[in-house]
Order: sequence, then structure tokens, then C-alpha cells
Amino acid sequence: MYRKSNLHKAISSTLMVALSSGLLISQAQAADEDTVERIEVTGSRIKRTDLETPVPVTVISRQDIKQIGAINVADILNNSPVAIAGSDQSNSAFSTTTVGLNTTELRNLGEERTLVLVNGRRFVSGVDPSTGYAVDLNAIPAALIERIEILKSASSAIYGSDAIAGVVNIITRKDFEGVEVDLQTGVSDENDREQNTINITTGGSWNGGNAWVSIGYDKDNGLKSTDRKFSRHDTAILLDDNGKEVPGDLFSSFPPQGRVTFRNAADTGNITLNADGTPYSGGFDRAAYRQLVTPIERKYAAAGINLNINEDVTTWTELNWNSTETKDSTIEPTPLDIINDVWLKDRNGTGGMDISSPLIPDLLRQQLQAEGITNLNQAGAFVRRMVEFGPRSTDVQRDTIRVATGLDYNIDDNWLWSSYMTWGRTKQDQEDGGQVNIERAALALDVIDDGNGNLVCRNELARLQGCVPLNFFGAGTVTDAAVDYIKVPSKAGGKAEQFMLATGATGELPLELPGGLVSLAGGIEYREERGSFSPGDLAQTGASSTNKSDPTDGTIRTTDYYMELVLPVLDSLEVDLAARYSDHSVVGGQTTWNLGVQYSPIDDLKLRASAARAVRTPNIAELYAGRGEDFSTVADPCADVTATTTGIVAENCRSIPEIAARIARDGAFTLTQAELQGTGGFVGGNPEVKEETADTWSAGFIWQAAEGLSLTVDYYDIAIDDAIFVTPRGTVLQRCFGSSAFSTDCNGNAIRDANGALIEVNTGTSNENKIDTRGIDTEVSYVMDLWGGSFRADLIWNHMFEWTLSSIADGSSVDYAGEVLYPENRANLNLAYSYDAFTVAWRMRYWDSVVDSVVEGENFNFSDGEPLTDYNSIDSFLYHDLNGSYAMTDRTIFNVGIRNVFDKKPPLLPQGTLNGATGINTASEAYDVTGRYFFAGVNVKF
Repeated sequence: MYRKSNLHKAISSTLMVALSSGLLISQAQAADEDTVERIEVTGSRIKRTDLETPVPVTVISRQDIKQIGAINVADILNNSPVAIAGSDQSNSAFSTTTVGLNTTELRNLGEERTLVLVNGRRFVSGVDPSTGYAVDLNAIPAALIERIEILKSASSAIYGSDAIAGVVNIITRKDFEGVEVDLQTGVSDENDREQNTINITTGGSWNGGNAWVSIGYDKDNGLKSTDRKFSRHDTAILLDDNGKEVPGDLFSSFPPQGRVTFRNAADTGNITLNADGTPYSGGFDRAAYRQLVTPIERKYAAAGINLNINEDVTTWTELNWNSTETKDSTIEPTPLDIINDVWLKDRNGTGGMDISSPLIPDLLRQQLQAEGITNLNQAGAFVRRMVEFGPRSTDVQRDTIRVATGLDYNIDDNWLWSSYMTWGRTKQDQEDGGQVNIERAALALDVIDDGNGNLVCRNELARLQGCVPLNFFGAGTVTDAAVDYIKVPSKAGGKAEQFMLATGATGELPLELPGGLVSLAGGIEYREERGSFSPGDLAQTGASSTNKSDPTDGTIRTTDYYMELVLPVLDSLEVDLAARYSDHSVVGGQTTWNLGVQYSPIDDLKLRASAARAVRTPNIAELYAGRGEDFSTVADPCADVTATTTGIVAENCRSIPEIAARIARDGAFTLTQAELQGTGGFVGGNPEVKEETADTWSAGFIWQAAEGLSLTVDYYDIAIDDAIFVTPRGTVLQRCFGSSAFSTDCNGNAIRDANGALIEVNTGTSNENKIDTRGIDTEVSYVMDLWGGSFRADLIWNHMFEWTLSSIADGSSVDYAGEVLYPENRANLNLAYSYDAFTVAWRMRYWDSVVDSVVEGENFNFSDGEPLTDYNSIDSFLYHDLNGSYAMTDRTIFNVGIRNVFDKKPPLLPQGTLNGATGINTASEAYDVTGRYFFAGVNVKF
């Protein structure tokens, strides 16, 4: 048998006790004179006596959560060297539908490829179904967590779809007796970002079972961008007089006073003026309105009960309710491009403003006339910051409710049959402020003199509906009455819903190998996911200053059949086999499998290896997301085609009658500036998208090097084929016009006007890319008696060899290893010393030196547009956290700590960088944006 140190035995015993309250247990055969319980370990549905499996698992304990003072599980999980934030309270601050989300992803493979479980069962998505699919960690309060087990290997055969990167299994507490109160408060070194949390739990046991109830509240006040020096202003990388890269303020060119830019009559240059005709006086600092850390307020309640119906049958139920609210999350006021947003010139609109309009100041009119401009839509730009409308704000409330209930039946001392049902729903209600009704803006810009010297809207019906003139020509010129007429109180909402039924049995077969009896688990699972999202009414019609967006509605269903075998070939050799067949309502059937081997050549060494085929079926967003409007630049492959241009693209272009007519008339299909800029389109889900497939393998060892010292090393290799991404619109056109099976409208994805100009190119999700990543995980644990107490050191280290994204379409590939979010090395080192009732811990978090972009040209300085050099390189970062606790009694524990002890500032990643997030001037997934932070708490049991 694999020999364990006393420490390992102690840890195993502790974990077994914790596991026994939340996972299914059966009795093992007596070993020597002791009775050993079998437990279910993450990565297998077969209960076993050994905590190690062929696949690597990292455990984050409740003590780890306490030591970092995390009130949100994302704070600790995303600091693990194998996980990184998908959405967090900083990188989502500029969003609307995802603002305030806290999600995680393993191996940098995306939150949608990381399966999050609670007590071994799926949890409902917290992301709006038009955007994506992921569990919002806000919905799982840290106070209820016993530990987190991170399975660092694909496990679709064990847990079904989505487990490509691995599994995060959150184990909640259930061993409550009496009343427990948990309080914590925290504040930064700059006396801001105050956090407070309170949790009260009561529970008890009786002869036939146990029950508990927990309620809690926490609040994170967040930070404004102006609260920190690095994010205080709109910043970009510029060149100084010596050509050296330096950070400098670079404000938005959409100013509150308005800006008009037009070409001079001699066509030798541009003239830029304030909208009142005075010389241009500068831009607008957007940082004053932005959020560095989104504020979050949470209320939650949870309950559980276990009832022993008789000595063989147990029933259990778990209830969870969570309400997360994000209030007053703001970004800068709407930047309105009057020519393109209101008069729709870039969409071939015909609106505009004659320079005789009484709204135009005389000084501006004179200068326009001098340059031969008769209508403002002839100008290169007429833009304005809508400060009178206030900041664009997003208030989001996400309510998550989940019910899980099941029945466990001990058929005999050997076999256990279990069935359960889960249902969960996340409902999102959203209110957006600061929006502009562009249809009303167009009416309010079209004014006349009523004959009495008063300016009124030209349209009589609009006047009856409250239309008043809208004066964009200068700072502070928009009246309150105009704001009231034009502003758009926008509401949106949606829900994600999950229902699951499962039944299965586990036990030992009457088949004995030299190492023991063969163990088996098998069962059936049914899962249904529903999702809907409705944008605001004006967003659906395209009448607001946001892009037009369609609603989302869809349902997917899956029925799975799985089986797992453990073959104890020898006392020192075990083979694990698993297979699953999934019948999906959209993509059909898939088969996945896992193979694992464990071998102990000597007592202190265990070798292990695993291989797997995994799948991820498309989610509701990828299949059914409502189409959203997109006006990013796209090149028409037919531009400048003549009657003699050769090649299949030209032939296909000339087959379109409108293009052929223009070529016959003009000699070439030459596009005007408006036509070049006027190609819109929509991006949305695609019901034809298929599943992703991944082939993964790992190999490593567990070595008990000495008493108290253990070393675990695992190599991993993940290859994902047919990875789901959004197909670029340019790629849609290239494939269409380069094909011999050409259709003139590219199967409805390319729409042209009567003159042959592209006005719409549509795209959506597709199985577009291939992902390959390789690396090594290392864990070292050492414990020793020291000075009458106990010292412990734990190291977790990940080294990334490769993270390559390849295009299936053209074969191009980029290895992102070494870029900001893909460091080659990440590590955590935790040193802890306990003496009597005191414990002190020092945690170090390491992020390797990286570059902002591994591809030249993806970042640039704003002086000459050249790629960044000095500011493309970022030094390594080492953060230090200090924690201390004191158990005054066995019922009262005090906890204090400091995060980022040396107040390490994040690297500057402003405008022009690839990885700097909008409004925060750094990458919050990698670097601490808050600074030195103090926290203190107390846990009291009655």
C-alpha cells in the first residue's frame, strides 16, 4: 500500500470527516483492525479510501480563505496559480450586462470551459444568456465554504459537458451545531474600499438527522478610477521630445463643448473648432466618471437538512438564495457622433443640418461658409459629450435561487443507489441611465423660428409630444427641458434557468483482481438549460444611442449515460476507466472517455497518468444570442473590381447585377467614403454551431520525500479542436466570395443597397479555432515541529510552456505564453506557524515578467502609432499578505490581516496597450488595483 506520513494521515482524516457531511459514504472492508470509510473525491464518482486519484487536484481550505480575508470566493480562487478571473469587479466595470460579475477560468481557457460544481453538482449560470455562460461566484458566499477542490484535468466523462479545462468543486459547510456568528470588516490603506460582512448560522443534530440555516450580508464599496493615481486620468503612451515612451494625459475628442472638424476649401488640411465656432479648446477626461472597482452589495440565505428515514435510506435537501446588487456603477456620459449617430450618414442616412439653421452660431456659420460647406453632414465630424444627461449608469440586480434534493439508499453494505434533482434560476434586472433617444434628437435639432423670435421644433406632432430645441453648439447649452425630452430611461432583463435529474449506483463487483475487487459507478443524468434576455425597447428598435440589439431566447437539453470502473490490477497498480454518452438536443450524440493509471513502485512514490477525450457543447448564447448591431470597419472584396479584374472573387462580384451595372457605367466598382463607412451588420448566436472536442493528457508523481515533506509534479497537455469563437465579418466575406458555390447575398449574410454597396454584413459564432496549451504544476508541502509549535510551508507553482491559438480558416497561429494574462510562471508560497492558540501566516504571490503583446503591432503609442517597446515589457510582481489569528477560547477566534503588505502598485497599461482594461489603466486579472488593505474579523460560536 502507498505509505503516508503522520501529517498526511492527519490531513486525510480531517478531509474525510469534512467530506462525510456533504458527500455520499459507504463502508469499506476492514483494513487490518481499523474500519476505513470510503469517500467520493473530486474527479471520480467511485468512493475510495485513498484521496489521491490519477488526475491532479488542488485543495483550497477554509483556512486559506480566512487568511486572505476574502469575503468573495473569487478573491481567493483567482489568486490560485491555475485559475484566473474571467469577469471581475474591475474588468467588467465598462460593461453593462456583465458589470459586477465574478467568474473564474482554469488554464486561461475561458470561463465557459471551466465547470463549477457545488457539492459535486452543477450550479446555475449567473451570466445573462445573450452574453455567455458561467457561474457567478457572487452567488456562493465565502462564509459557507468548507473548501474548494480544483480538478486540473478534463473530466467530461465524469461530469459531462464544459469540463474541458477542469472542474472547480466548491464544498459547503454542513457541520453546524448551535449558533455561529462571523463578522469581518476591512479598509484600504487610503481609507476607502470599505468591506463589511456578517453571517449568522444555526444548526443542530438529532437522532434521525441534522439541519442548519444561514443568513448573511456583505457590502464592498468599490473604488472610483479617480481614487488611485494610476487610473486618475485618461492616460496613453506618448513619445517625448527625445522619442522616449512616456505616459501622458490623452483626453477624449468628444468634449462637452462639442467639436466640429471639416476640410478646408483648398483640401490641404483639417480645421477643428469648438461647436460654437471658437478655436478648439481640448478634450474630455473620462476617468472622472469611471469605476476602478465596481461596488457590490449581497444578501443571502441558505439552509440544509439531512433525514435518516431508516438505517438504509437518507434524504437531503439544500436551499440557496442570493441577491447581488450593483448600484451606481458609472462610466462617462454618452459620446454622441451627431453626423453618424443621429443623421446616420455612416448608414447611408440622408439627415443633416443646413447651415442656415438658427441653432448654428454665427461664428461657426461664417467659417463653414468660407470653406464651402452648406450642410453640417458634409463635415468630417460633429461630436459632443452629453454631460447634461449625466453619466451612463448601470444598476444591476441578480437574484439566484437554487434547490437541490436527493435520496440515498444503501442497497447493502456494498452498493449505494443515489438520486437527486436540482433546479436553479438567476434573474437579472437592469436599469441603464444616460442614454439618448436618437429619433427625438433628430427632431429636436430640426428647428425654426416661430415668427416671434422663439426657436421651436419644426415637426408639429413632435412639439405636441414635448419637443424643444436641442442646442449642441457650446458647453452647457443643452437645457433641462431638452434633456427631459431626449433622455432614455432604459431597462433590460433576463434569466438563466437550469433543471437536472440524476440517478446512479456505485459499489464493488463480484470480480476480484490481485489488488482487490473491481469498483463500478454508473447512472443517467438529464439536464435542461433555458435562457432569455430582453434589451430595452429602444435598443431593440435601434432608436437609442446604443447599438440595436435583438432579444435572446433558447432551450437546450441533454441526456447522459455514464459508467466508471476502478481496476485494482495489483496492490501497487490501479487503472481507472470512465465513459459517457451524451444525447444533446442541438448537436446530437457525443462519446467521451477518461483513462487513468496509478502505480506505486515503492512505498513513498506514486506515479500517475491520465488521458481524456472531452467535449463542450455550445451554450444558449453561442446558439441563440439575439443579434447585436456592429459598425466596425469591414472591407468589401468587390471594391475597385473592373470588367477585366481576374480571379474568382472578381467573377463572383460581377455576378451581382447592381455591381455589374456600376462597372459598366463607371468602369470600376469604386465606393464613396459614405459607402466605405456605411457597412453595418449584426453579430449573434448560430444554431448551426457544433461542439468543441478536446484531447488531454497528464503525467506526474507524488513523492513522500521525507517525514513531513511531500512533492507533487504533473505535466499537462490540452488540445481543443473546433473551438467556438465569433467569426470576423471580414472572414465571412472572404469565404463567401472566394467560393465556387457562391450566393449573391452570402446566404443572407451580406446585404447590398440598390447601388450595390454593402450595407449589412452579419456573422455569429462558429467552430473557428484550435487551442493548445502545455505546462507543469508543482506542489510542495513541508511541516515540522518548531519551538514548541508547528511550522508549515506550502508551495503551488505553475509553469506554462505554450498557449497557442490557431485559426482553422488560414492556419495562422500565435503562442500567447509570456503575455500579460499568460505568464510563464505563477506561484503561491504560504508560510504558517502555530503556537498554542496563536497562528501567523505569510503568503507570497508571484506573477512572472511578461509583455503586453506577443504580436508586434497589436499595441502602439499615440504619437506616431508605432508598436510599444519599453512599455511592452512588464517586470515580475511579488505580493505579500500577512495574517494572524488568536483562539481566545474554543468558541471565539479573532482574525486580522494585511493584503499587499508593501503596497505594490500595478503596472501602467493605458490606452494603446493590448491588455489594459478600459478605465482602469492596468490588467486587474493579474495585478492588485486596491493597494495595501487591512481587515479584521471574529468568529463566535454559542
